[in-house]
Amino acid sequence: MKAPHIVAWEVTKACNLTCAHCRASASREPAPGELTTEEGLRLLEDLAESGTRMVILSGGEALARRDVMELAQDGTRLGLRMTLATNGSLVDRQAARLIKASGIARVSVSLDGAHASTHDTIRGMPGAFDMAIQGISRLVEAGVPVQVNTTVASVNISEMSRIPELVEKLGACAWHVFFLVPTGRGASMEPALVGEYRDMLEDFRKVSNHSSIECKATCAPQYYRMLLEEEGFSPTKGCLAGTGFGFVSATGEVQPCGFLQVSCGNVRQRPFSEIWVSSPLLLALRDPDVLKGKCGSCRFKEVCGGCRARAFEVLGDALETDPICWFS
Repeated sequence: MKAPHIVAWEVTKACNLTCAHCRASASREPAPGELTTEEGLRLLEDLAESGTRMVILSGGEALARRDVMELAQDGTRLGLRMTLATNGSLVDRQAARLIKASGIARVSVSLDGAHASTHDTIRGMPGAFDMAIQGISRLVEAGVPVQVNTTVASVNISEMSRIPELVEKLGACAWHVFFLVPTGRGASMEPALVGEYRDMLEDFRKVSNHSSIECKATCAPQYYRMLLEEEGFSPTKGCLAGTGFGFVSATGEVQPCGFLQVSCGNVRQRPFSEIWVSSPLLLALRDPDVLKGKCGSCRFKEVCGGCRARAFEVLGDALETDPICWFS
């Protein structure tokens, strides 16, 4: 099995916000035993040598980690495409310049509503929306490509049609939507109705076809079946957990993705590249024939695959049916 194209590394669980959907249940302080700078460098070296092409430095809040720019520079030197995920609140002009100088190729900033009141409520801090907008502006000003990420749930799905115009106005190059996965603090958040998710993806497809910005749906693998049926192609498989995508937690646990919080091994005991090719769970996720329920019998299982993290959190089995699937 070749290395994952993308690996997200949760560089810290520390965060200055308390977002309602946070899969990491991040808090103000780092988690005990987070990977050191030296351990992080060994991880990046292993990823580069084994063929991974892109690394996402995430959190918590990635910018809360003091050596994050050093790690970004190390990854860039190794030939990795380094990206960074942030809530935007810590991006002042100096931070934007350092991000640019580090070689980071793209920064994702989260906007969870078209209105400040919605975003601030989800993010747990008054003023979070304005800080995110300001952070995006500073990154664009510094010449850093910006991607806007939006987690979609019951509380904000009615605002999704207004987000693309905002993304374009801010000068961002991409809009990625993430359907809520009920893990971490997100377990207490209300998802949108299945019909609402379906209708939202129909609108999202139209935006993708006619907008100048890049549009991608994550944790919404049904979108890729929709593309195949409606347009005759799908640019990627829907759920990439354990195939094209891997995840490393702040303390070194390897997971299929950040939302499927089942450890496949720890990089302190074995290199990521070894865990990737031998973990029983990862091997199972690569075999569509072991999927169960409706996903197992679906003729689009190699294109969609269902969200494995959502199946695990709702049904207790990562190979079961994706609970939000509306297809028969």
